[in-house]
Amino acid sequence: MRVRVQVVIESETGEGEIIQEVARLERTALQPEQLGLTLAEAKSLLESVQQTMVTQQVNEYIAQCRSCPHCGKARGRKGKHEIVYRTLFGKLELESPRLYECACQQEASRRSVSPLAEL
Repeated sequence: MRVRVQVVIESETGEGEIIQEVARLERTALQPEQLGLTLAEAKSLLESVQQTMVTQQVNEYIAQCRSCPHCGKARGRKGKHEIVYRTLFGKLELESPRLYECACQQEASRRSVSPLAEL
């Protein structure tokens, strides 16, 4: 028997579904030690689900932050860095872009912010 576990992500914006396979398990003839999931398989499965879910949440959040919250103009990108986010299932390394503040803000003097780091 083969089992594939997938995560299906439906966007609130109406975009198409994202289907991500997070685990593939294979079982032969039934034996007591192969009944259900092993602890290692369960941990790996949850870690994969967590990685997939967090990555998609971060991508959607960053897409929302790319435009100025005040005037709606696209903000320039200064660069990027990695942020380490600790979860129950391990550390996740997330790409965090730095965006310039919009010129519509009085104090904006090409200062940059990292929306993900602020979150």
